[in-house]
Amino acid sequence: KFMRLDGIAIDVEVQAASIVFGGQAAIQVAMHDVTERTKAEKEINTLAFYDPLTHLPNRRLLMDRLGQAGAASMRRKHFSAVFLIDLDDFKALNDTRGHAMGDRLLQQVAQRLQACVRAADTVARLGGDEFVVLLENGRTSRHAAKVASKILEAFQQPFSLKDESLHMQTSIGVA
Repeated sequence: KFMRLDGIAIDVEVQAASIVFGGQAAIQVAMHDVTERTKAEKEINTLAFYDPLTHLPNRRLLMDRLGQAGAASMRRKHFSAVFLIDLDDFKALNDTRGHAMGDRLLQQVAQRLQACVRAADTVARLGGDEFVVLLENGRTSRHAAKVASKILEAFQQPFSLKDESLHMQTSIGVA
């Protein structure tokens, strides 16, 4: 990072080479502004690992986190829990009220699920109306049961979609 004279920080790539200048040893330094490239790389990373609708980790990132959690659980003998959450009758909602309504529901579901867990836990969207919650770092089965209850309670509240409220049922599997 370099600071421009106007106070804006930019990303730069710096190259240096030893040279002889005027009979003296010197170093030639070249800097290239790579701010746009850095921004593009971040966008590519976001597109590769996050669901564009809900901004949750996608299947690819989830699989990586599951692998890491499994290895850490084995190494440290810690408890981890994985919840598979499926919205009941979501297809009917999409078919009768349209995909825009379904998209709004999925966004609200993502927010509610994130509100039920710690920031260190993972809430991911597998695709369609399927979500996964990964609890790690030595939490107990009692904690997993509390989180499951919290999720079910969050789904008891109606979702606000456009000009109407909608109650949505969910199925949860826990391992």
